Amino acid sequence: MAGPETHAAVASAEDPTMLLYLTVVVGATVIVLVWLFRRGRHEGAGPGGGQGGAEKQTGDKKSTGDNSASKKGMTKVSKKKVTQDWKKVPPPTSYTHPELITSLKGHTGNITSGSYSANGKHFISAADDRTVLIWSTKDFGLPSHKSIRGNIEFDYASLVCWSPDTKAFIIHKQSANAIEVYKVSKRPDGTVGNPQVALTFPQHNNIADVIALDIDISGRFIMSCNNKNELIIWTLKGEILQTVDPRHGDTYSAILSPCGRFIATTGFTPDVKVWHVKYSKEGNFEGVKRAFDLTGHNAGIYSCGINSDSTRMVSVSKDGTWKLFDTDIEFEKGQQPYLLLTGDYDTKTQPGIIRLSPDGRTIAIACGNNLTFYSAVTGEKLSFIPSIYTGDILNIMFDPSNKMILTLGDRHVRVFHNVAGYVATIQDLKQSLQKATNSSMKDRIKQQIKEAEAALENIKKVTKK
Repeated sequence: MAGPETHAAVASAEDPTMLLYLTVVVGATVIVLVWLFRRGRHEGAGPGGGQGGAEKQTGDKKSTGDNSASKKGMTKVSKKKVTQDWKKVPPPTSYTHPELITSLKGHTGNITSGSYSANGKHFISAADDRTVLIWSTKDFGLPSHKSIRGNIEFDYASLVCWSPDTKAFIIHKQSANAIEVYKVSKRPDGTVGNPQVALTFPQHNNIADVIALDIDISGRFIMSCNNKNELIIWTLKGEILQTVDPRHGDTYSAILSPCGRFIATTGFTPDVKVWHVKYSKEGNFEGVKRAFDLTGHNAGIYSCGINSDSTRMVSVSKDGTWKLFDTDIEFEKGQQPYLLLTGDYDTKTQPGIIRLSPDGRTIAIACGNNLTFYSAVTGEKLSFIPSIYTGDILNIMFDPSNKMILTLGDRHVRVFHNVAGYVATIQDLKQSLQKATNSSMKDRIKQQIKEAEAALENIKKVTKK
């Protein structure tokens, strides 16, 4: 019995019209399948499918060569994008400069703060990677550096500073907006151990950003200042002793003097307000009172600096100048500070960070990612270190011995020789020699000049390597 295929074959052979019809149908089907296959392949070539389809629709009128050119164009664009993205990546951390001693590396986030211990043996750095790192300063001259790591749980330290005895440090926790105290243990070999949380202060103002934090050298109080014009004096147990309005309109900075007697604040007003933290002979807190003002600027003041014994203070202003003041005065009797020097601050539209060396002989100003040194003896510009970081310098600080200056920025702490400090020391000694009244004093100063010049020559040899 014949099947369906036999009947169809017979019908096709006997009917030419039917044969022509089947041929057309099969041919059309093949054409449609080929078109669908090619379209699918073009769509798959474009990112996300949709973009490839759009390119096919707009390129239907082009030849195969035009489509190839289009693909080459896409390749060029991709390479250009990769190149642009590569340019955005920060340069390698192998920063070099003749005066650079070392770069402290270890943080995986951006540096937020740093502090020297009172004895100069340790430095602590904080970053937004939720860690603090404790460094031994005696290792700064070595090729590699070890650090002790402390973790800040579920938060990070925006500010950090050592206690006077180096047995603890305090931080300001950014998210919690609270001060926290960490105890630092000692290992059997005498080295620093791992820090542990000891006390968390109550939150004072949940909407204010704390811009300054420090502890008195005698360990009597903690100072904090926020951007809501609140200067706060705390006990070591987290109790508020006094809150003061610095009266700047907007407060830009606050700094506690190394001697612990004064707090200097700056802001929108054209003066530095210096506050006296008074304690009785018995050690009882008596309050914070205005001691004196540093005047002479005609615009807001970015920051200020104080030397180790508070006999000199410096300020840098939006008016394009920096000023050095003699503050070795009897302010209780109404004596006012004396203006000693004024210098130009060329980048006045950019906030500047100014610091005075502990011996009061060297002024350093950081602006952007550059660092400039001035003599506090003559006022002249001594040196300039450009492009220390990819971003801006966050803070600068001299070490207690005046021999080094540290910069904070990006993910690293840079440690530099204070070459300008040696030059300023020689300048100061030569001025003292001119004022000397007897031969024994002159001989002593001449010897000091000779030693200072030899030290400068040694530093120059090191920095030329």
